Amino acid sequence: MNRWLATLLVFCLLAAALAQDATPVPTLAVPTLLPAAMPEAPSRPSQSAIADISARGVFRVGVLYNNPPYSELTWQGELTGFDIELLREIATGWGVEVAFSQVTRMNAIDALQRGDVHALASALLHYRGYEDEIEFTQRYLVGHQAVMARADSPLQAPDELAGVKAGVVIGTRAEMALGLWREHSGITPETRPFFTLDRAFAALRLGEIDALLAEEQSLLRVAGEELPHVRILDEPLLREPHAFAVRRHDAPLRQLLNRSIQHLAETQQIELLQREYFPDLARDADTIVVWQHVGEEVTPSQFAAEISAPAESTLTRLLEGEALRVAGLEADMPHVAALNRALVTEMARRWAVPVVESAVSADAVLQSLRQGEVDLVAGVKLDWQMAGGINFSMPYLLQGDRLMVPARSQVANFYDLRNRIVAVMLGDDKAWQRAQAWADSINITIRRFDTTLRGAAQTLLEHNNANAVFANSLQLVDHLNTNPGTLKLTERWYSHDYYAFALGYNDPDFRQLVNYTLQEVILDGSLARMTGGLLLGGDLPDFSITPGSSQFVGLNLASA
Repeated sequence: MNRWLATLLVFCLLAAALAQDATPVPTLAVPTLLPAAMPEAPSRPSQSAIADISARGVFRVGVLYNNPPYSELTWQGELTGFDIELLREIATGWGVEVAFSQVTRMNAIDALQRGDVHALASALLHYRGYEDEIEFTQRYLVGHQAVMARADSPLQAPDELAGVKAGVVIGTRAEMALGLWREHSGITPETRPFFTLDRAFAALRLGEIDALLAEEQSLLRVAGEELPHVRILDEPLLREPHAFAVRRHDAPLRQLLNRSIQHLAETQQIELLQREYFPDLARDADTIVVWQHVGEEVTPSQFAAEISAPAESTLTRLLEGEALRVAGLEADMPHVAALNRALVTEMARRWAVPVVESAVSADAVLQSLRQGEVDLVAGVKLDWQMAGGINFSMPYLLQGDRLMVPARSQVANFYDLRNRIVAVMLGDDKAWQRAQAWADSINITIRRFDTTLRGAAQTLLEHNNANAVFANSLQLVDHLNTNPGTLKLTERWYSHDYYAFALGYNDPDFRQLVNYTLQEVILDGSLARMTGGLLLGGDLPDFSITPGSSQFVGLNLASA
């Protein structure tokens, strides 16, 4: 009997011990919430991550492990994807190893701010709401929040979605994209929520909904073999810029990554990766803005390891009602000067601040900016040789070498100019050297004719002295506007020169203000109106638009 009682006691004690570690049983009672510790605001770093990358020879990047075709851990335990291969190319150029760390969309920013990783890729896309905590590089790819319809659907564009039953998966970026699109378009579809994309796609096929909104690559994957029965509309609901994220104020690493992106674009490495991972994706030459003088190699040693930043942001001064101090409004071409003035005036109007124009000479404007004497310099070419100690806004003007030909001409490019005559502006030997270099690159012979800026159209239309005029696009637009239907530009750009505002170094708040305002000026059509005859409608470049609200630091940046 005693032995039986002892055995029973042992089992009771064992059960009690196991109960302490048992999985809690769900109940209907609401659990008591304990106060969570508020995370401290990240302190401004004194050293760039470049210092650690150089010292250890390792570039640590946080990525998602379940985000094909950008980053994915395969069943074989290998990381693959567009972002993964791009980062490997970047690290190879730097002469370091790349180490990938798994992050989620929930913990990615914390991992970056703690210093667990030097940068983020694939985990976050460049939306305005993130820039209060981190900074983004320039974009290296543009994705789409797209609209899928059945193959026999009459839908042709998103602006036809009013009242249409449209499915969207709860908690995805498609929800955010739909909200932003509704805000700008004023169009409201009849939204149907779904928990999974598979269920939403089935609803589309069964006719329960007439449109499905999701990330384009996700739509292609979920359609699979049923792709012939559906189609994705040509115009996306929202364009999403893919960019790397770095710690806020780590300007050296951001610039290093920007230059690496541009170098890989110029050497066509990014295009090769795009063809591998996105064979059906339309490639736009303006997706990646390449500055002048990128160089033959890009390494961390070209950038400072120490971080310097202004004691006070220009944004703080402007919010207190102080004037915007500007320089560089004048330009060699009257059209460009007029654009500079109109753009600065419009931005200041939206910020509700006065403008004070500095009398600094053209040769000294950038030095004046570096010394904090002006806030903004207009009309500065994006050039790595001028980037020391300043930052640039996004570009607002594109110019470059183009071929102008008669409208009925069959000339489409330099291939069609073999043994023919190419005109350049009188005395512009550099333009002729560039034209000759293009001819040499395809082993053809061209002959030179010198024309005047005023007489370029007559050279082609009346005197037949040349088969094409090769010149800067801004030198040609007046002739095209004066001779509509008789002159045209061939499709190809033979060079890209982007112009932007030069801003104070490492002032992300003011750079955000300038960039967001420029984007709103583009979105509402104000920039196109300001250019007047400066640019043809089809020549407006595909400027990078960061999706997000028009409200910023209490200002409504949209046109009033």
